[in-house]
Amino acid sequence: MPDRITWKWIFILGTIVVWGVSAAAQPGRDTTRVTQSGKPAGMHPPYFQGKLVYLVSIKSKLDDLSDKDAHKILTIGDVLTVTMKGGNYKLSTEYADTYIIKSDRKEYIKFRKIDTVFYLDFDSDTADVTGIIHDNAIVSIGGHPCKGLTIETSKLARQYLYSTQLYSDPEDDRHNLIGQADVYAHETGGALRLWIRTDYPYATETDSCIGIERQPINDHVFRLPDLPVTALFSAPRIIFPRYPGGDRAWQDFLDSTLNSKLTERYVKIPKGENEAWKTVIVEFVVAEDGSLSNFHVTNADEVDAKLADEALRIMRLSRKWLPATFYGEKMKWTCQQGVEFRALK
Repeated sequence: MPDRITWKWIFILGTIVVWGVSAAAQPGRDTTRVTQSGKPAGMHPPYFQGKLVYLVSIKSKLDDLSDKDAHKILTIGDVLTVTMKGGNYKLSTEYADTYIIKSDRKEYIKFRKIDTVFYLDFDSDTADVTGIIHDNAIVSIGGHPCKGLTIETSKLARQYLYSTQLYSDPEDDRHNLIGQADVYAHETGGALRLWIRTDYPYATETDSCIGIERQPINDHVFRLPDLPVTALFSAPRIIFPRYPGGDRAWQDFLDSTLNSKLTERYVKIPKGENEAWKTVIVEFVVAEDGSLSNFHVTNADEVDAKLADEALRIMRLSRKWLPATFYGEKMKWTCQQGVEFRALK
């Protein structure tokens, strides 16, 4: 069964994010590091068809990224439901539905608050696999015996506990490179993953299976919404905080609020020049409702303290901003804004 993927477009981006499970090798366990292994002896038809339900826990590693916003960046809520049949998958969470369609060799993502379907090609994940760890000790997950596997790439490591009794056809994922689904299927023979831990640079995600239901699945479950379809990176829907009305409105606010006498006193025009300016950089947080807080001057050592104080005063007087949105979801965001003091002859 392949992985859910969304791509990160904040300061930590470049990391491919996928839905997967992992079980780290534990002290005293029999673990073996290999670069490749064959499929488990013997397959286990009939292959699984039905639903799996996972509880999802995400813990942020960054001071200015809440667990809640980490959920939004990973586009996954507290519960993940996976519906699967014959190499097709639908992954449903609070923030998105993901369709993995074998015949198309594509993964489609429908974010809840955007009326567009985005897609990734199966060969879009180019991360190199740098190591594979097998753990053959048996661990029980909800009464199901499981073994462990870790797949390491050039970007992250993902740990799995996978069933020794429930399988999908490993050929279904043979062409899917997203989240190393092809490698996982080869190494486990297509075993269902029942526990997953992914350690990202900015957060740790743990998915624990709490429900397994074999049932016939109608093919219409995997039918895409009747919406425009576009490549995920062709039109990224990540919008940063901004002042209502744009740059012109921001400049009008500065002109009406800034104390011009401070500019005359602390910004000196060099001989032979017609103008001079100083820019104070203020860092602050824009909340989901657009309110501003946590003001801080980042270049205080480069500007006069009076100008720094004036910049902070102006920012505190600002109206609410338009908050950041990540594929339609409002997020708290730390950003910077320059307050310019310009002197003219």
